[in-house]
Amino acid sequence: MSKNTVLIFLLLMLLIGSTALSQNVTIKGVAPTHHGKEIALYTYSDLITYTETKDIFDTVDSKGNFELKLDVFHQQAVLLKIGKLSGKLYLEPYYQYGIVFPPADTGLYVNTEAEQSVDINIVGDSTELNARIIDFNVQFDEFWYKNYESFVTKRIHLHLDSFQLNCNKRYGKVKNNYFKTYIDYTIALMNENTGRHHNYLAQTYLINKPIHYYNYEYMQFFNQYFKQYLQTKVISKMGANVIDLINEQGNYQALSAVLKDDPILKNDTLRELVILKAMFELYYVPKYNKEKITSIVQQIQQQTRVKEHQLIASNILLISRKLQPGAAAPGFVLKDSKGIEHALSDYKGKYIYLEFFATWSTGSLQEMKKLEQVKNKYGDKVVFISISIDDSLKDFKDFVKKNPKYNWVLLHCGANHSLKEQYDIKTAPAYFLINPEGYFVQSPALKPSEGIEFKFKQMFRERKR
Repeated sequence: MSKNTVLIFLLLMLLIGSTALSQNVTIKGVAPTHHGKEIALYTYSDLITYTETKDIFDTVDSKGNFELKLDVFHQQAVLLKIGKLSGKLYLEPYYQYGIVFPPADTGLYVNTEAEQSVDINIVGDSTELNARIIDFNVQFDEFWYKNYESFVTKRIHLHLDSFQLNCNKRYGKVKNNYFKTYIDYTIALMNENTGRHHNYLAQTYLINKPIHYYNYEYMQFFNQYFKQYLQTKVISKMGANVIDLINEQGNYQALSAVLKDDPILKNDTLRELVILKAMFELYYVPKYNKEKITSIVQQIQQQTRVKEHQLIASNILLISRKLQPGAAAPGFVLKDSKGIEHALSDYKGKYIYLEFFATWSTGSLQEMKKLEQVKNKYGDKVVFISISIDDSLKDFKDFVKKNPKYNWVLLHCGANHSLKEQYDIKTAPAYFLINPEGYFVQSPALKPSEGIEFKFKQMFRERKR
């Protein structure tokens, strides 16, 4: 630890000691390179839609100091943001925090519209929640580095089980349930991501287990495990019934009754949460009836006895209405492979066919081939914009270099979580059709392979009359 860092920490400890609590949590800190900038704290309204709420903010003074006070009712992950810099902090009620907010990492490519994650330095003893989490993350990183070859050779799950046992011993005396859940579901997510059998995961982590709505790691596992879960039911023996209950009847109770036959979804509360997540996903799948999905979400909102489900349903309804046809398309400024900035507003006055893609997505690459044909036919009438959500700028640039035939506007979004949230990008590819005034015509739009060319033909034939 440098001399300057030690001085900063000592200053923070003095500041914390002099704080009188009006709200039950106080965050005092320094951001030495951010004088005059706003620092804001965002909470997640829910961890299905990941809706962020700006709770409190302050301006970093000329000495780099700031203070945030708020009421916290349960342990939770929050985000602290200065400009495009964002760092995660875990809060618990009745606690005073001292932190150091770091400068931007100048060694990274900086996209002017993209958020950059930073590690917040926290002053506190080793028993504090963030300190515990940091300690576990160090153990986890060391485990992963040591056992990476086991992942390649399919032996990783045996090592994960051993790692879980070691963690149980290391943290056996810790009483913090949030922290224990953090450990369990970080390991659960690793099991899920490395192909562990779904029945094992359900028995170990879901069936007869409490739902931790406010634990970020639990909900990450939940969202990954149940990703496109209802879509898989469509190709099972109950598939036709599921589609009919959604698209034709829009009947929540009937849908819930059918899904109750799933051994994993016997619990009413878990089943209801899975249906909410599924409706949030299916709303943007063109073959599903948006009005019926909205009706199902409204039925849950009105009938559920779980306050968290009421909130999730409300957020789903708000988000879906925001991206409906007729709503204004969120603006952006992004760079192409040559570093030239392009704003959505630059193309106002023309129809825009907007694509979000990823170079690692097979579906994206297949659609690109068809998109090239559509662009060659309608490039004089429609502006085609493709936005890469690849984290790696190099991968994006390599893709553009290898595909000169894709001669429309290609931009890099990267870690711009804000834009992906605004367009609710959960998977790639995703498409939107925007009119000359900047409003959605189709949201989501038909894919090239689903007949967007027919839509263009219809649109421009009608305009000639």
